[in-house]
Amino acid sequence: MDIAANKALVRGYIEMWNTGDVTLADGVLAADWVDHAHPEVVGTDHVKQAVVKVRAAFPDFHIMIEQNITEDDLVAIRATVLRGGKTSRVMWFVRVADGKMREMWTGSETSPT
Repeated sequence: MDIAANKALVRGYIEMWNTGDVTLADGVLAADWVDHAHPEVVGTDHVKQAVVKVRAAFPDFHIMIEQNITEDDLVAIRATVLRGGKTSRVMWFVRVADGKMREMWTGSETSPT
């Protein structure tokens, strides 16, 4: 496992959400990508659509990574999310396989402030 490459994949995914550059999806996500917190969003095409919708609704949308801990094929992210002038804290756990992000779980989230 290349821990640095796994961290970079997740940073690329966050960059996609922060910039709206949906072309990044093909480079970081597996074709059968699953976000277990949003089971309706499966695969890169659905992620691209979700990014466009979120960025249109919340032009200030931004994710700031506070911690990135990686071991083997699992990347844990603790972040602050800005959306609609409000912030929330979130943790994500991402499984990487074959050089792509394969699935993600949301570990915890606090109420917006």
